[in-house]
Amino acid sequence: MTTPSESPDDDVVDLETAARLCGLPTEMILEFSRTQVISVVRGGDRESPAFDSVGLHRLRQIETLHHEWSMAPHSIGFVMDLFDRLEAAERELRALRERLR
Repeated sequence: MTTPSESPDDDVVDLETAARLCGLPTEMILEFSRTQVISVVRGGDRESPAFDSVGLHRLRQIETLHHEWSMAPHSIGFVMDLFDRLEAAERELRALRERLR
C-alpha cells in the first residue's frame, strides 16, 4: 500500500476528527499510537495526539483491516508491520534497479 507524501503544509487534525474521518473509536487509535503502529504529531502546546495526512492514511488502512477483514487489533499491528517491511523492500529494489541501469 502506498502512503501519501508528506509536505510541510499538511493539515493536522486532532484525535476526535481523525476518529470521525477514519471510522475508528478514539480508544483504538490511542492504543495504536501507544504501540507505535501509527505515529502522532504533537504541535505547540497540544497534549492530545494529532495526525497528519500520513497518519490518517495509516488509520484508514487500519479501519479497512478492522472492519472489512474483521481483524483484531493485535493482528492489525502485525499486518501493518508487514506493510512497512514490504514498502521498504520495494524502495530498496527500485534503488537497486536504478543503480543497474
